Amino acid sequence: MADKRDKALILLVDAPTPEKTGQDLKKVFGPERAVHLNLDLLHGSYRAAKDYREAILILSYEKSSKHPDLTWLDPEDPGFLDAKGKSWEERVSAAFQLAFFTGAKKAVILNHLCPAVKPEWISQALSAIDDRTVALGATQDGSFHLLGLTQDTLRVLEGVSFSSGRTADELTEKARRLKLSVHALPDTYAVRDEETLRKWMDSRENEPSLFREPAAAAQEPAPAGDRKHGRARRHANGFAGQEPQEPAA
Repeated sequence: MADKRDKALILLVDAPTPEKTGQDLKKVFGPERAVHLNLDLLHGSYRAAKDYREAILILSYEKSSKHPDLTWLDPEDPGFLDAKGKSWEERVSAAFQLAFFTGAKKAVILNHLCPAVKPEWISQALSAIDDRTVALGATQDGSFHLLGLTQDTLRVLEGVSFSSGRTADELTEKARRLKLSVHALPDTYAVRDEETLRKWMDSRENEPSLFREPAAAAQEPAPAGDRKHGRARRHANGFAGQEPQEPAA
């Protein structure tokens, strides 16, 4: 157990409401569809982080009167670091600080918009980071899917914008100015538009969707001419053709 508590995984969580869903997602997919997409991605990242047994899990979340806990994410209510009133940059810094305060020597934050992150990348990052090395996995849109730090390298976050469109480059440049090494993880994509959504859905076409009723999965297959674009049409009209419904608190 002591070994596990030396390492931490961090995930930023937002309530499944339009107000707490990223503007970029809402602009591309519309408010209701963006909420469901964001929630599906959150569930996937949370399950992956929870299943990773080599580190403790720290969740950063701003509670509200409608969603005062995380039972909408996990019926067991995993608990969280209250992020009330903090910017994204402040939340990231506070979550790392909590990880180190609780005894972790290394911590990795995951971007929930990146469903292709592999467990071995997390292990590789945790093995690589030390007081002179940060771990960074870039996304194809200039952000990052994984960032690993120690308490001594936490200063790499100072002055870096997480909404600039080139966060990975800024982190790399800042690390090098501080004379730190950067251990690069494989690049991957973030789900931010129709193309990356289709890429994600193609990778999980045989997995059950969180928004798909069992009866829908058992329906007769579509005619051959309709199969090719079936997934894209479903998502153009909401997940699995259902009207979006806000998850219960």
